[in-house]
Amino acid sequence: MLQLLSLLLFTLPSTPSESPIRVPHTSAGVMIDGVLAKAEWQNAARVDVPGIAELYFQRSREFVYIAVKYTQAPSGIVDLYLSPAGREIYNLHASAKLGERQLQNGAFPDWIWWNNRDWVANVSRVDSFEKRTFLPAPIREFQIRLSRFQARSWQVRFELTAMGANNEMGTVTVFPEGTGAQSTAGWLVLDLK
Repeated sequence: MLQLLSLLLFTLPSTPSESPIRVPHTSAGVMIDGVLAKAEWQNAARVDVPGIAELYFQRSREFVYIAVKYTQAPSGIVDLYLSPAGREIYNLHASAKLGERQLQNGAFPDWIWWNNRDWVANVSRVDSFEKRTFLPAPIREFQIRLSRFQARSWQVRFELTAMGANNEMGTVTVFPEGTGAQSTAGWLVLDLK
């Protein structure tokens, strides 16, 4: 019986906790360069997206820092869905372009690129314009001004698109699994106090 219980415990899927993620304060400066420097991220809260990525969360007096490190892919695109205190829903996108859009009347409008007011993320760098290829970018770092989304609790959701070695689009992983973009039900909760 004990062996069966041990087997069940080790094979349960990894799901986010129901409790909020307490986002620790940092005094380290964070350069948004696609590099997870140990001195910058050593005290960050971490969440594993099994077989896909590791998520990192921390904050300073002015900013919230979120990083996504793809563990199996040479590059990745991130759509970060953010809802301050469960109100509006925003989609912050980082790939070769940055863009932001807000849910309106149950749908997201078309993208307007480079409209990232009060937040930034690292983008993919071009390797060749002729072949339209990009250098590997397995890490996406976001820096979001706290005053932009004035709440001490944010709900977040991720759409993580793994990219192949030849810049081909891979599968999209939704995290937390089973959540939707039009409702915050089941999203991660970040405690920013």
